[in-house]
Amino acid sequence: MTGSADRFGPGGEASGPDDPGAGADPLARLARGSAPPLPIPEGAFAEVRRRAARRRRRRAVLGATACVGVAAVGIYAAGVFSPRGPGEVVTPPASSVRSLSTPSALPSTTASPTPSATASPAPSQPTDSPSASLGGSAVPTPSAGPGTPAPGGGPSGTGGTPLCTAAQLSPRLDPGNAGAGQIYTYVVVTNHSSTACHVAGFPGLSMLDSSGRQIGIPATYTHLPYTQVVLAPGASASDTVHTVNRQTNDPTECLPTSTSLRIYPPGSRASLVFPGQITDCLNTFEVTPFGPGTTGNPAN
Repeated sequence: MTGSADRFGPGGEASGPDDPGAGADPLARLARGSAPPLPIPEGAFAEVRRRAARRRRRRAVLGATACVGVAAVGIYAAGVFSPRGPGEVVTPPASSVRSLSTPSALPSTTASPTPSATASPAPSQPTDSPSASLGGSAVPTPSAGPGTPAPGGGPSGTGGTPLCTAAQLSPRLDPGNAGAGQIYTYVVVTNHSSTACHVAGFPGLSMLDSSGRQIGIPATYTHLPYTQVVLAPGASASDTVHTVNRQTNDPTECLPTSTSLRIYPPGSRASLVFPGQITDCLNTFEVTPFGPGTTGNPAN
């Protein structure tokens, strides 16, 4: 029969699905057959290991670079936003209020009727006083301490007249006038030497107690026009000291009254101590530049 003959091959053997006959489709045999494995290229695993090692090294380098960058940014930010650099000295803010406590100590000679020239440490510098000044138009500023030449004061004056030294001058405090609660006195300096000299500008002036200790702070400046005042032997120059009367019974309104005064002539590091009673009330203790004569500046 035709159907039976088709199941046997040319040799009379049966041909199953796994053993196709000679007349079977060759593509079917290729699809059913298993392909032999491809050989692994030589050195393939070594190349894979090398690539993996390169990737690990690259990640390590990138991580280290990122850490260094973060640290650098932190250090820069700390330097930029730090309010104070290393080693910078921070000073406390200056106070504009005078202290009425125990006067600060200042080495000096005791008060004596006869002025003597002494070199001593500079007194503490005062702050500007808001009180009224002489004439109502001048503005007081801190007075010069020893070693601070007065404005316009130099080693020589008109015609080569030298600046007066403390040893050439004899100071005194003369009474002045008062009115409307304002008190004006005069500091007079006289050239007791045998040679001419000049003064120009502001003196440094401070109050002393009976022990020679400074009371409060030095006088502030009342700015007025001035010129060099040439003092022949025996001639005098003077400035005006401005204070005010006590206004109330408040014990903190006034400092203790001085028993003597210390003056530094303009441009001089040496000081002179002489008797003089001045009371600083309401933080008003001002001095003008020197002018000719013995009745202050401006002269009265």
